[in-house]
Amino acid sequence: MDWKKFILAVVVSYVVLEGTAFLIHGMWLAPVYQSMPTSWRPFDEMEQKMWIMWVGDLLFATVFCYVYLCGMENKPWLEQGIRYGIIIALLAMIPPTLGNYVVFRIPYTLALKWMAAGGVQLVLLGIIVAYILKKEPAAA
Repeated sequence: MDWKKFILAVVVSYVVLEGTAFLIHGMWLAPVYQSMPTSWRPFDEMEQKMWIMWVGDLLFATVFCYVYLCGMENKPWLEQGIRYGIIIALLAMIPPTLGNYVVFRIPYTLALKWMAAGGVQLVLLGIIVAYILKKEPAAA
């Protein structure tokens, strides 16, 4: 394993994960969240616990990169990254969101937005990780 590439992939995917999460949840969906105050913790309480989410996202980025590396094939990196992002979305985004829709008082449109945005987010991460971890052609 090329540890430098792996660590770079983890760091970049973590930064992209946090940045896209801010765009999705902090900007795009913030008005939706504010319109449903009884569905969430108070904002100041969430802020105090935000470090827990960051640790979870770091763990996710690390495992995301590791699993990709374990299953990486000798195929074009872009195709692999897209396929990997779709597979992880089907595993880690869609089922939990469906469960959250059942448990929390949220409109189905919010659940659909979570699944769509999370799917795009994971495909983007898949492409980035595939690019960083791609095998360099052997020197002749």
